[in-house]
Amino acid sequence: MKISPFTPLHFGEANESDGLESRYVQVFAPTDQILIEIIAEADDVAPDCALLDAHTGSHIGNVSWQTWVMNSDKKLFFATLRGLTVGHYKIRIYDYFKSSLNVTCDEFRVTDDAATLAKTTLIQYRFKDNKQREDVVSVIDYMPYFFDFRVPGGFKAGGRQFGVSNEQFTTQREDVVELFASDYTMKTFTLGGALGVPVWYGEMLNRLLCCSYVYFNGDRYVRNETEVPNINVLVDGLDSFVFTQLLRKAQVLDATIETANQIAIRRVMGNIEGVSFDTNRTTLNNTDEESNYVLIP
Repeated sequence: MKISPFTPLHFGEANESDGLESRYVQVFAPTDQILIEIIAEADDVAPDCALLDAHTGSHIGNVSWQTWVMNSDKKLFFATLRGLTVGHYKIRIYDYFKSSLNVTCDEFRVTDDAATLAKTTLIQYRFKDNKQREDVVSVIDYMPYFFDFRVPGGFKAGGRQFGVSNEQFTTQREDVVELFASDYTMKTFTLGGALGVPVWYGEMLNRLLCCSYVYFNGDRYVRNETEVPNINVLVDGLDSFVFTQLLRKAQVLDATIETANQIAIRRVMGNIEGVSFDTNRTTLNNTDEESNYVLIP
C-alpha cells in the first residue's frame, strides 16, 4: 500500500537535515480540491484517514475512501477534500490491519485571504491515461481526475526568453530565404516567495511536469526540453529555497481534449459530445456513486 507521490500533500519522513526547517506553511484556497490516492494490493482494506486540527491535534472528521479496481492485482483508494473552511489542518492515514502505513502529512492551511492567494499559483496536472506510470491514476471510470497543487510564486514579466524553430535556404548569391519559421516564448516560473519553500516543492514540481497535461492558473504549459527546477539557496543553514523552472506555453491544442480538461479543472458538470477516455480498466467498484468527493462530518 503506497500513497501516490503525485498527491499534493507531503507525507515525508522526519527532516534529517541539520539545518533550520522552512517556516513556510502549505496554502490552499477553499475552492481547491485536494485529491489523495493510495495504490493498494487487491486484498488490502482501506486504511483509516482522519482530518486533524494542526494546532491542537484534535480529530475533526473522518475521510471516506472510494475504491476503484485497477486490475486483478491492484486497486485504488481515493478521496477528494473540498469545501474545507479556513483553518490549519493535517491528514493522518493509518492501516490498522497491516500497520504498513502510518503517516501524517505536514501542516497545511486553507485561507480565503485575497492578498495571500494573489501571491500563489494553482497548478493542476494529470496524465493522458493510466499507462504512463504505476504510481498514479489519472482516469477513473472514464473520467479524468486532476491534482490541485497551490504554490507561492508565479511568472515575472522579466523572466521571458524568445525562440524560433525555422528552416532557411541560402542562394548562390548568399541571400537567405526563410522556408519555414515558428516563433515561441519561454517563461521562467518562480516557485517560492520571501520565506522560500521546503525542498520537496522542487521535487514535486519536477515530478508533475512529467504529466501529459499541466495547467498553471488555467493555462497549459510544458517543460522546455530537459529543463529541471533550478534551486536557489536563500540563507545557508536554512532548509528553505526558491526554485525557477523554464516553461513553454502550449500553442497547438486538441480542441476536444482541451475542452474536456478545462471542464475537469473547473469542475463543471456535464457531458461532452464525442469525448471518451480509454482507461483499459474496470468500472468503479463502489455502490455509492452520488459523489466522488469526501464527506467530513
